[in-house]
Amino acid sequence: MKRTILIILFSAVALNCSMTKFGIRRIVPIMNESRVTFETETDLEIAETSLASNLKLLEALSIHDPENEELNLFLAEGFATFSLGFIEDKMEEYENKDDEKADYHRKRAINIYNRAKMYASRVVLELMDLENISQIENMKEDEFKSRLDKLDAEDSVKPVFWFAFASGASINLNRDNMDAVGQLAKVEIMMAKVKEWDSNYYFGGPYLFEGIYYGARSKDMGGKPERAKKAFDAAAAVTKKKLLLVPYFYAKTYCVQNQDKKCFEESLNYVIETPVSIFPEQKLANTLAKKKAKRLLAQKDDLFL
Repeated sequence: MKRTILIILFSAVALNCSMTKFGIRRIVPIMNESRVTFETETDLEIAETSLASNLKLLEALSIHDPENEELNLFLAEGFATFSLGFIEDKMEEYENKDDEKADYHRKRAINIYNRAKMYASRVVLELMDLENISQIENMKEDEFKSRLDKLDAEDSVKPVFWFAFASGASINLNRDNMDAVGQLAKVEIMMAKVKEWDSNYYFGGPYLFEGIYYGARSKDMGGKPERAKKAFDAAAAVTKKKLLLVPYFYAKTYCVQNQDKKCFEESLNYVIETPVSIFPEQKLANTLAKKKAKRLLAQKDDLFL
């Protein structure tokens, strides 16, 4: 399989532009199919290295086929999950230990989320008949929602989800930027629309986003603990409690914000004690969740009064 991909790639590069696009459009479906081997990887270093390499390969291909929807969405998802799973994880490792290194990785994470947003925007802008992201940023919320309401659900769920996911994640790490924070309302509108279209998309992703969005803030700052808990419960139901990132984020946001030490400990211990094989197709995500849960649990005394 790997030899086939390389033959297609190098043959395409050697030929003209139309053949390059032809080759690319044969490679991307193969890459999509091969993601199973990545998502079931349990060695985090292998996963990080291989994902970074594949993303750069796909970026090189995208130069020759920038309008390839499947490729753009693959890159959007890839860079967004890479930032969440690996770069933010490094940032968290250095927090309260080395502020300079933590800030370095925070800025890296923001940049990679913005790259994911850019690739998702190539599809979203076409769907919304717009030319650039600034048009979305400057658009009034009512008009933005109206344009989303006109989109076809089947075509729009994936690009709108990843555009919103990358945008929200970037903003969350860049809270000092008021221009960025001002876009949160549109992120919420997009995720609400994805939830309306397909609430189960990406393992209940709209529910998980809602839980984190409303669970990570105090009531004074716009948090809604009841709504957050309901959303986390829905995400857990969608994944049958097999995706361990759900209870991890529940502990990190809702439990900490509401100073509920019992739910914090129970949630993280569930993550730590549950084997990654409970969700065979997502062993990598579960391995990441276990690593994060152990680190977060060790910070318990600093998080609770």
